[in-house]
Amino acid sequence: MSKASKLYFSAAMLAVLLTSTAHAAGTTKDIVLDRVLTPAVSSITTTNAQTQDAMAVSVLLESPDGTLSPKSTNTLFRTGDRFRIKLLASRSAKVSLYNTNPNGITNPIPIWQGEVRVGLDTISPRMKLDGTSGIDQLHIVMEPAQEPNIFGWLGNWIRTSKSSDGAVKDIRLDVQNTPSATYLINHRGQGLVNTLQIVHAAN
Repeated sequence: MSKASKLYFSAAMLAVLLTSTAHAAGTTKDIVLDRVLTPAVSSITTTNAQTQDAMAVSVLLESPDGTLSPKSTNTLFRTGDRFRIKLLASRSAKVSLYNTNPNGITNPIPIWQGEVRVGLDTISPRMKLDGTSGIDQLHIVMEPAQEPNIFGWLGNWIRTSKSSDGAVKDIRLDVQNTPSATYLINHRGQGLVNTLQIVHAAN
């Protein structure tokens, strides 16, 4: 066996070991990090890895002195909080942020759009949602690879992804929250949506 062959064999064995370790751990966080940070390893060892979209999301909450603290999307945010959204994804994709206001109306024009590339952080500009009452929802969208009507797709996702008691319905979505991030996998692939809430208290 040549030196080059030995190096290739060693790299392949390392890939198997890394992926086996991640799957043995079994947590959504481990699997997402495996997919978004080492996509080549995942594609070598997992035949359906490329059909499952994965994303890590952190809300970078800004303190008065400008310090950024990463939070998961299930953190309760409040009127006037300044923050950025940081994303890591398992494939290159368009990403968008849509707002549903306290009256339940979703604006078809995104607050922000950008692109994610595998293994690289994408960070939105600073944003702030103000209000006097109710709850604003900010939908963080990793767009499907091929979808001519993104807003219609998002509306369908919002309507069908949760039942009245908040349980996931129809869409096989694995979600794990840590204090600093949210990790998501859509086992059917083709897009992800995650929502954070900003609570407005009447003055």
